[in-house]
Amino acid sequence: MDTWSEEYRHQCLVRYVIRWRIKDRKEALKFLNDWEKRHKNKRLEEDVRRQWFRGNRGKHNDWRLI
Repeated sequence: MDTWSEEYRHQCLVRYVIRWRIKDRKEALKFLNDWEKRHKNKRLEEDVRRQWFRGNRGKHNDWRLI
């Protein structure tokens, strides 16, 4: 994947939020709520949840498709 792409940036942000969620769930959820208000979409939150339930714990380049 092109490391300059918007999709790569999004995946990195999802992994970052997942790692943050492990350390401080309350702050991670606050960040997601603030993000949604600023960006008017829920894609980040949906992808964080989807990746979490697929077993992603925020390791570098980890992206679970199934």
